[in-house]
Amino acid sequence: MTALSAPRAGFRARAAAFVMVLGTLVLGVLTSPSALAAPGKAPPERAEVIMIGDRLVNVAYHLGVVPRALSIRGDVWSFGRTLANTTSIIMGCPAYIVKKDPDMVPRILRQTGVKRILVERSPEFDRLKPFRDPMKAVPLLEKSGVLEDLGVTIEIVDFGEGIDSAIRQVGTLLDRSEPAEALIQRRASALERANKGLPLTEDGGSVVILNGVHQAATGKGFVRVELPGGYADTFLLEPLGLTNAGGAFVEAGAKARHGFATVRTLDLLKTIRPDALVLTGDADAVQRKLIQTLAQDPAFADIPAIARGAVVTLPAYVDSSVIEYPAVLRRWAVTIQTALAAR
Repeated sequence: MTALSAPRAGFRARAAAFVMVLGTLVLGVLTSPSALAAPGKAPPERAEVIMIGDRLVNVAYHLGVVPRALSIRGDVWSFGRTLANTTSIIMGCPAYIVKKDPDMVPRILRQTGVKRILVERSPEFDRLKPFRDPMKAVPLLEKSGVLEDLGVTIEIVDFGEGIDSAIRQVGTLLDRSEPAEALIQRRASALERANKGLPLTEDGGSVVILNGVHQAATGKGFVRVELPGGYADTFLLEPLGLTNAGGAFVEAGAKARHGFATVRTLDLLKTIRPDALVLTGDADAVQRKLIQTLAQDPAFADIPAIARGAVVTLPAYVDSSVIEYPAVLRRWAVTIQTALAAR
């Protein structure tokens, strides 16, 4: 046995274990709370309305209603896959129906005969892409003349007054006031359970969130680092008492775009030495990059998150699934608490 054999064998053992762990991670993001229907639950009813806004559509769905047509941020909100299986017409995001195809809503109004449009008003509808604001559709529709021509009304649901108020507003507009009160109570109870025991630790911990993107056309994938100040910080890491260490990639020269930085290499993780790595999006794209990096640089296995096996896959949250938020927070809390227990 040579002098290098034992260390090399140790590295191979760590690498093999790491690869086995990564092989199971993707299972965690194939489904999300918003995509699972409760057994025995009746399918939602279709209402003859058009809805513009993620949170509005999410609340309506949980009140048992889907619209005839809808506009949501389908590129970042996995709930859109659930809605794609309904009879709703997917119109594109709020920016698309205003800038790319301003005749989209008028065209559907003429085709369907729908007489009502519900629009979400949120102080910060999309903090990463502020130009995607549902309220921008209102003056466009008013100016088009289609509302007067067809006798269509626009009704605003104001989420700036809080989630409970918004749920009540939607309940009233959809004739679901009683179910709305029940939904408020269920969400409040779920949020109370999720917040119990938070923050996770007094001394906190550092986390880097790696978002994978898979390109179906080429079969290739790439990795983005979620930067501090985004949805994950506000709704997940801060309640958990954790710090987003991903900003170091921008400090090292990576370009920030809409809250993320696309990276070619993960070598900087050796300097950051995060306590945990969280994989979101298409986890397999991140898995491939981690495995390649580990094979090229054995020292990569000594990063605390990897050495302790604190590499976990979790659903991203972009403040669209407001009803599922407590379930997502609880899932992050339980999973990361388990990962950090090895510290």
